[in-house]
Amino acid sequence: MFRSFRALNPKRSLATAVAWFAVVLSLTVALALVAVGDYAAGSMLAQHDATLKRFAGEVAAELERVVASTPRAKGAAPVLPSQGWLNAVVDAVRERTKPGARARVLLIDERRGVVFERPSGAATAAADAGDMPTAPALPPLLPGVALLPGDDGRRTVMVVAPRETAPSLAALGVQVAVLQPAEERGIGGGSLQEKLTAISILLSITAALVGAMFARRLTRGLGALTAQVRRVARQEAEGIVEPQGRDEVAVLGRAFSRLLQAQRREHDELDRLTRELEQRVQARTREVERLAADSRYAAVVRERLRLARDLHDTLAHSMMEMLVEVRTLRMLHAHDPAKLGAELDRAEEVARQGIKEAREAVSQLRLNAVRDLGLGAALGGAANRFAERTGLDVRFSADPQAATFADARAETLFRIAEEALRNIDRHAQASRADLALRNLADGTIELAITDDGIGFDAGAAHPGHYGLVGIQEQAQLIDAECELRSAPGQGTAVRLRLRVGPEMSAPGEGGCRAAQLH
Repeated sequence: MFRSFRALNPKRSLATAVAWFAVVLSLTVALALVAVGDYAAGSMLAQHDATLKRFAGEVAAELERVVASTPRAKGAAPVLPSQGWLNAVVDAVRERTKPGARARVLLIDERRGVVFERPSGAATAAADAGDMPTAPALPPLLPGVALLPGDDGRRTVMVVAPRETAPSLAALGVQVAVLQPAEERGIGGGSLQEKLTAISILLSITAALVGAMFARRLTRGLGALTAQVRRVARQEAEGIVEPQGRDEVAVLGRAFSRLLQAQRREHDELDRLTRELEQRVQARTREVERLAADSRYAAVVRERLRLARDLHDTLAHSMMEMLVEVRTLRMLHAHDPAKLGAELDRAEEVARQGIKEAREAVSQLRLNAVRDLGLGAALGGAANRFAERTGLDVRFSADPQAATFADARAETLFRIAEEALRNIDRHAQASRADLALRNLADGTIELAITDDGIGFDAGAAHPGHYGLVGIQEQAQLIDAECELRSAPGQGTAVRLRLRVGPEMSAPGEGGCRAAQLH
């Protein structure tokens, strides 16, 4: 049962909404017709009652004039006119006022008996027919309009003229009354109100049927369009058939068709773009893989260069000293055998030192002090080892914030510092070396290595020496700014500045620039 009630919900379909609208409209029209009928019936009743009151009043006034103008002896009581005079008066007034055809004029005495009746002889017939009550059934005569019930259910309208209208008749104890069947007044089975009610009900039913037919006709095309759209939504069809006509359903169908066509074109274009994008992605993927392979190869090359520099700085140097010692031993063996023992001791010391340096290089390859401890701690350890090995006065200082720097670039700075210390040991003939790691205000750290050695000409070429070349290459790898200052007899200073904040220098800007001290 609830499903049946839900089917009447106007929100479920347009046809139901239009049908409800037709029903509501028809009921509104019916209520309006009933209200208009009531108003019209009331107006007609008021008009009919006014006509009857006017008829009764004029009859009373005419009879008063006739009675007052009838000659009589002085002091004699007035008398009613003859039957002919009464008929003539009633007919004359009826001609002027034109009441209903069945309106009857009665003269009723104080005992409510009928003294006169016009039309003549109609009182008894009316009483027998039940259209008018007999004299004993008359109510007390009061001025105004009264409704008298009959035995058969039919009613009679009675209008009594006021006594002030005919004082002479009042003196005779007679009053004028007009009686008329109630159906002529608009009350009864065939009254206007009942007719209007029947008409309004008929119009309501007709309006409801017309509304239902209109809703069915309107929603037939809309239902077909909805079914096509649902098939498209379920991907059972690629488009809809455009309906013909100029109504809203046809316009909506054409709009849906064009929208689906545009969506189909966009879908095809999107598929084409997707295929092109997949092809481009595949090409980019191959390019990225190639670049990754190149990057791995470049990393291998960089590692080879680093190993080459480490071998140059450790094993190559030790082997060169061993070669010098072997040549010296050969010369001593040929020219001064007595000094051969001391030179062998020196050769043994050189070999031991080379083994030590090789072990340190291998240890540095296996361990990563910069990543584990930070650049400051790694430089401090390198400075202590350098001071113990060379006996030089080595001073190291580092800002706390710069000392915590520990990424791949920090490792490169550490290797540059080691190379600079080895150059001081081998070539500078210095008595003092300073290492300083500072944090500049613009997000840049600076590593400075200075000595008080013999110096060299920074602008001159040094074939066969790859230490400075290694420093320049490593500085370029991390985009560090490298400054080398030296002059004969004035020591050497190497300064590297690296931007460690978000503002990084552009690639390729790094490297060393040499300047001669003055």
